[in-house]
Amino acid sequence: MALGPIITCTTETGAALQLTPFTREEVVEFTQGFEKETITQYLAERPVQTAETEQEWYDGLIRDASSLVWAIRLVEDGKRQIIGNASLMSIEGKTIVQAVNGIVIVDAGQWGRGIASAVQKVLVWYGFRRRGLTRIKAAVVQANPGSRRALEKAGYTLVYTERNDKFIDGGFMHKDCFECLNPDDWAWRLWWGNDRPTRKCIEARARTLSALQWAAMNAELA
Repeated sequence: MALGPIITCTTETGAALQLTPFTREEVVEFTQGFEKETITQYLAERPVQTAETEQEWYDGLIRDASSLVWAIRLVEDGKRQIIGNASLMSIEGKTIVQAVNGIVIVDAGQWGRGIASAVQKVLVWYGFRRRGLTRIKAAVVQANPGSRRALEKAGYTLVYTERNDKFIDGGFMHKDCFECLNPDDWAWRLWWGNDRPTRKCIEARARTLSALQWAAMNAELA
């Protein structure tokens, strides 16, 4: 289960993307990004990575039955370049199945092109419509507003804030913790049961349905 299937999509700005499995040798392409503080400062953990540590990570990954991981490849001028990775991790549960979402774009030159937003929508679509997940969780440091916007466009809503979670650029930063709920009727009823959804969750449901509609039209499984 560790590596996800091939999914292609085009961002709203016209960038062609592929989410694909990757080999042990290809993880070296991630390494340059993980050598830079400007890339790793917003991640849950911030160790500098080398080709060796990335390949050790890969060896553990392929044995992890609870995660799905993809390379994010940008396709331009007939060439495919790995610019980051995406994942649905810690997949657990039988009736209510949940996962944790993670995305990192290691090529800062690709930030601001709508890539994270497109990938978030694709992950929601794949997780809910292809894997039957009920809930996906994610977290983002408040100093990283671009990642927050990408989550919100996919229908994530704020659940709580971890204060003073990261020390970045001379000060402590809070971390916001989000959730995205499967908006399809069967999952929505299962999650809420006899409880009444909050207004912000109902509004988020509409955004998730819009994200799913976008992905259905723009994403394709190989």
